[in-house]
Amino acid sequence: MENKIKHIFFDLDNTLWDTDKNSKITLQSMFENMQIREKYKINFSDFYKKYYARNEKLWSLYRQEKVTKSDILNHRFTDTFYELGVKDQQICSYFNDHFINKVVENNNLVEYAEDILKYLKQKGYQLHIISNGFIDATENKIQKTPIKNYISTTTSGEEINKRKPAKEVFELGLHKAKAKAEESSYIGDDWEGDIIGGKNMGMFPVFFDYKKEKKYTSREFPVIQELKELKEIF
Repeated sequence: MENKIKHIFFDLDNTLWDTDKNSKITLQSMFENMQIREKYKINFSDFYKKYYARNEKLWSLYRQEKVTKSDILNHRFTDTFYELGVKDQQICSYFNDHFINKVVENNNLVEYAEDILKYLKQKGYQLHIISNGFIDATENKIQKTPIKNYISTTTSGEEINKRKPAKEVFELGLHKAKAKAEESSYIGDDWEGDIIGGKNMGMFPVFFDYKKEKKYTSREFPVIQELKELKEIF
């Protein structure tokens, strides 16, 4: 690749901030605090499996603008518990009301995240984030971790009520960064939202196969399984 890149944009969740790990740790603690296993004979693993599938589906619909932020907040836990036969409103409200604040108490980053941010910044790249995450949650995840030391601008699709891969989200991020698309790279773990969205904007995309599923390959742009591989690209 001809090194014309000046700006590197990252997705946040499961690209820099380890959403899956932090969510699971937080939910297990909340699950135990409410003594759900003792009260309802439900194992955490069964709860988490159902929650994870439902949450992924809701976020997929959110990216397609088929559900709202409130739909995610109101249904991901309540519907999971109802499916498991738990209709205790106190339990549902506890998870609905406190998860977003509690999850940022566990701020594990994806492996090599800080190392690669430091490396790229030292190389002279301007680093940015464009996320579909909610504004407040996105800001908390950045400010409570070393990510804040490396990122110049942060953009959330919620600012304009749009979601990646919508071009408006990328345009807003580029505008904030005062960056040109052809001088920018976008790195993320979602093929449609991050890679196709970035490519359609004229950015240089890099797909981060966070789950190591090996579902996607491309001759047009790199596919990596660990963030440290970015040192071979930039």
